[in-house]
Parts: sequence; C-alpha cells; structure tokens
Amino acid sequence: MKHLKLIAVDLDGPLLTDSFAPLLRQSCEFGGLPYTREMEDNMFSRNRKEATRYFMSCFGDNPPESLRNKSHEEMIADYFAFRAAFLEQNPIQIAEGAETFLQMASGLGVQLICYGGLDEDYMRRELGSLGDVFDAYVCTNDFRPGLREIVQDIAKVAPDRALFVDDVNFVARHARNLGTAFVGLPARTDWGFQRAAMTEDGVPFVLDHLGQIDAACLDAIDRRAATGAFWTGGAV
Repeated sequence: MKHLKLIAVDLDGPLLTDSFAPLLRQSCEFGGLPYTREMEDNMFSRNRKEATRYFMSCFGDNPPESLRNKSHEEMIADYFAFRAAFLEQNPIQIAEGAETFLQMASGLGVQLICYGGLDEDYMRRELGSLGDVFDAYVCTNDFRPGLREIVQDIAKVAPDRALFVDDVNFVARHARNLGTAFVGLPARTDWGFQRAAMTEDGVPFVLDHLGQIDAACLDAIDRRAATGAFWTGGAV
C-alpha cells in the first residue's frame, strides 16, 4: 500500500465471534422488549453507562422487578454474569478469515491496532498468539467509538491514512465524518440490522468476513483513500 499507514480492527465481530448482539437480543426477550434497529443504534459501540441508561429507558416507568432500584454498577455486574453463563454454552471463537487477514496484514508495514470495549486481557486470552501482530490494543469504553482518539492521539496519522474495520454502522458514520477509510463486516444473521444500515448509508465496502480483505481489496481501498474519494466513489 502506498497511502494508508494505519489499519485498526474491532475485536468483537471482525476478529472474534460477537457475543454482545446475541446477549442484547436475549435481554430484550427476557425483559419483554422488542429487538429493533433503534435498539442496536443506541446500544452498539456505546460505553457501558450510556448503553445501560438507554436500555432502562426503554421500559419507561415500569422496569422488570429484577432491574428495579439497581445501580449502574449492579446492572453491569449482572450483565457480565449473564454473559459468562451465555459463553459457557457459546464459547468465543476466532472469526472466519481473521487468521488469514492478520497474516497478510502483518507484512504490510503499517501500524496495526486492535480496539474494543473490553480490556486487553480479554483480547490476549481470546486471540492468543494472533494478538501479537498488533502494535497496540485500545480499550475504547471511555471514549466510544474511539476513532478520533486512535487516529490522532495513539497512531498519530492523518485521518485519510487510516482504515477502520468494524461491524457497527455507528462506527462507519464516525469514520465518514472523520475522513477515514472503513470496511463494514456486519453480522450475518437474519435478525440484525447493521448490514441494511450500512447499505443504506452507502458504506463502500460491506463484506462478510476479514478473509475477504485481501491484497487486491486493500489496494482498491488504498487508491480511493489516496484520492480523497473513499466515501464519494460509490459502493464496490
């Protein structure tokens, strides 16, 4: 690549099988709430306090008994207990194409950053030796979605020289506003809304898994970013 200097990849979804969307869907079912695009838009890639506040607001004045009068800290603890039980039956796995992509990306001579809402120990544990290809891991819980901070404060590159890979359209919108390249890898479910949202918003590259970001794909992204036309050249 001649132009891009940074590739930043979200952890849950692109690199690891995502647990948050299935857990949110189950939480909605248990709480008697509809699982909607608005739910995803207000919960995905948000910090924990913001997400908790929105989820509780969906109940109006009548939250379930199990959630009444609970502090934010108690609700987060309940979520992680719920998550642990879910993962016992649905273990985290390396996502399709992740190993192939990382092997290729590690030889490109660009900065590689992994980011996500959980701590680095989680990344190291679940990615194992694959995590060693990254120059840094960034926990973005305190500054969601974190693109500006990663580009300006951590990688210290111009926005047009950065590529983000994520499964959430909220992040794609921030990438467009910031002027960074973006590849969307929305979940392939029959109940999620992120693929439709990315398509409607004109995300140029919407793929199925990391393995599809090969040398030819990166070359196309690099050329579009270099001309300043990444977001104006239409979908690929």
